[in-house]
Amino acid sequence: MRIKANMLNGIIATVILSIIAKVLAIWLPFLGAEAIAMLLGILLGNTVLAGATWAPGIKWAEKFPIEIGIALMGLTVTLRTIEKLGINGLLFILIQMTLTIVIVLWLGGRIFKVSKQSAMLMGAGNAVCGSSAIASVSPAIGATDDQRRTTVATVSLTGVVLLLVIPVIGPYLVGNNNLLLGALVGGVVQSVGQVVGTAALINPTVVTYATLFKMLRIILLTVVVLIFAKMAQKDDTNNQITTPSKGVKIPWFIIAFVILLCVNSFISLPHLINNSAKTISSFTGVVNLAGIGLNLKFATIKKSGGKFLTYGLVTGAVQVILAVILIHFLFN
Repeated sequence: MRIKANMLNGIIATVILSIIAKVLAIWLPFLGAEAIAMLLGILLGNTVLAGATWAPGIKWAEKFPIEIGIALMGLTVTLRTIEKLGINGLLFILIQMTLTIVIVLWLGGRIFKVSKQSAMLMGAGNAVCGSSAIASVSPAIGATDDQRRTTVATVSLTGVVLLLVIPVIGPYLVGNNNLLLGALVGGVVQSVGQVVGTAALINPTVVTYATLFKMLRIILLTVVVLIFAKMAQKDDTNNQITTPSKGVKIPWFIIAFVILLCVNSFISLPHLINNSAKTISSFTGVVNLAGIGLNLKFATIKKSGGKFLTYGLVTGAVQVILAVILIHFLFN
């Protein structure tokens, strides 16, 4: 999307907020830049940056930079991740993600009575990689901006809770084995930044293992987008809501992600390229959360915040329980 003159103020404000969040994260590593950006965004977006002047640019910054970031994530992972974790690691992630999605969809439909699109976004965000997964799935299932923002806020806040809790209870749940702690953190916590932050509160070795498990979840992002797109298409057809398309529409950045992942898997690229992709991808994630926070109004939070926050916390608890059971079954 082209940047227009009336967008500049909002874009600059969002980027500045993102930079501030990155700086504050140095002193508040337990929160992470993503959560800080979102929380500051909610505060400023409902006060000094609430005017219409800021809205066009903030909306642009919320949606489009993250697409580039998701595409570049393909240069941060390789298919060799699967080999490093072994068959048990692969089975753990596959089963954990599948059960998470199934249970989150069931909770959303039967217990919390949210829309099917919101339940799908919650399933993707919790099973894969937080806001990046939600941004990927959202256009494929026709979710609204409010649905996307509410679920991103919920998943991000749930991730903050897990970040604070897992380093304390993790050793009691799976022991002091670094691999098992890495599986717990990498298999449960939502965003990449939160995974690294959570593992860092335990020890550096856990950071390495947790990142590998998390990267495997990211590799499976395309599969999740395809599944949810098919589900949404089938639901539209059954309910005659929209005219069904001839095929599943996959966002361009998911296709780019797969291509770059394959390139990175079979071609040895300079570390500068990999590290630059990682840095840019990480920063676009912060910009995305800053934009979401700035666009998320107190009225929207009040309308669905309590229900969604409970939904998120229950989901987080379920993920931890599932992970602990699977870890004891597969690794012990």
